[in-house]
Amino acid sequence: PPVQPPEHWAETNTVLTSETAASASCHEADTGVKDADSGIGAASSCSCARASTVGLSAALGVAAFASPPLMLALPRSGAFAAWPLGECGVACEGQLLGLAFRLLALLVAAWCLFFRRARASLPAAFLLCLLFAIIAVFWAFYALRIVRQRERDYDTVVQFAVALADALLFLHYLGVVLLEIRHLQCRFSVKVLRSPDGEARLYTLGETSVQRAAVHVLQRYCVDFSAFNPHLHSMLTMSGGGGSGARNTRRYKFYELDRASSAASGHSRGQSRAEGGPSSAAERFQYPPAKYFTSSATPRQFECDFERRLRKRRARLVSAADEAFAHIGRTAQHRSDQSAGAAISRQMEASEAAQAVFPTLLRPLQRYLRVTRQQPRYSMDAVLQHLAACIRHGLGPRAFIERYLGQGRVVEDPRSGTAGQAWTLASDSPASRSLEDGANFCLRRGAVSLLCTVRRVPFFGLGEELLESAAGRRFVLDIGANAMV
Repeated sequence: PPVQPPEHWAETNTVLTSETAASASCHEADTGVKDADSGIGAASSCSCARASTVGLSAALGVAAFASPPLMLALPRSGAFAAWPLGECGVACEGQLLGLAFRLLALLVAAWCLFFRRARASLPAAFLLCLLFAIIAVFWAFYALRIVRQRERDYDTVVQFAVALADALLFLHYLGVVLLEIRHLQCRFSVKVLRSPDGEARLYTLGETSVQRAAVHVLQRYCVDFSAFNPHLHSMLTMSGGGGSGARNTRRYKFYELDRASSAASGHSRGQSRAEGGPSSAAERFQYPPAKYFTSSATPRQFECDFERRLRKRRARLVSAADEAFAHIGRTAQHRSDQSAGAAISRQMEASEAAQAVFPTLLRPLQRYLRVTRQQPRYSMDAVLQHLAACIRHGLGPRAFIERYLGQGRVVEDPRSGTAGQAWTLASDSPASRSLEDGANFCLRRGAVSLLCTVRRVPFFGLGEELLESAAGRRFVLDIGANAMV
């Protein structure tokens, strides 16, 4: 007799349908978008780090500038009993005058070099550590040799304060050399490769540390690189057949679960379909065209289809912008003609004109932004403000739509955050070490990674070769049949 299946057979089995495939693909797309936006939440930590760095630098600067006058004032303040001091002669007064000018020069030089908006918050601050070490060493020596032994010669105290001022001036000179002069000469070439889209640039750098090279790369990245759109990248990689999501979707198989049902149930199901009623999940699923399941032609066909839709949406957006701005020009001309006899002609307000023509631009602009996956970047208020600014300054329709036709630069992206960006520097060598040939470091922020490869510019040996003088030589140049030189 045939073997009967168990009573609870296939109750715990799982059948993959189209909804499962769609949910998996959407999950992968959302994951990529969340990874791209994860760096935005680190803005608060970046601001806290900047505030702490500024506070520490200000405290060390005040301590360094106030240390020489404080060293001169402590012996005569009366805080230490039984401390006899000699008189300050002419030489001592000259040293005091020189110390005053040194401190004034140090204040102006520090204001020019350090009292400005910081470009980045670095993990290792070499100058701050050196400044703290100098102040600590001088105060320790002052406490042991002058305060403890009750130095009677006031000239010695003045010379010690002058020595501290000289050390601070030399430290400032070292900061000028390291921060402003050292990196000016070309020593290295840095190739910056962005992941995941693969855009690359090449820059030149001088002798500098890894962390300052990373700051220079980030500054050039914001200006030279195009803005990375995670929504567009996910759509191209997953729908174009090149991504893992598309490959995972193609592996799913779809089964007709009601195929083995009775004829009566099939008849009722066909009648419900004829009346517009619901059918099974497998029957409701619409199979995509067969061209999207071919392994070789899928990416190229999708790219061609995307470019065709992009050109169509762009042409409609340009046409709508031309029509809207032409309407604004006609309305303004009509109003100026009506008020020609008045002393002041009343022109249409920019905001009023923008709100009047915005409905004609709304639908083409929305469709174009939807195709290019830029709708999260621009709100309706931002578009209205940009349109009003273009109308106020008399710009044309092409100037208005220029912002939306491309992805723009990183610094132009509203989501990039001009207040501060938190990046992570990953390097094999310490961040304060100088660059070396073949060094690699990576900068990460969310889903964007910048791989930087350092190469040293080669040494060039030039030899001199003198050409013989051709003053006494003559030659004939035959240009044509009848022309001689």
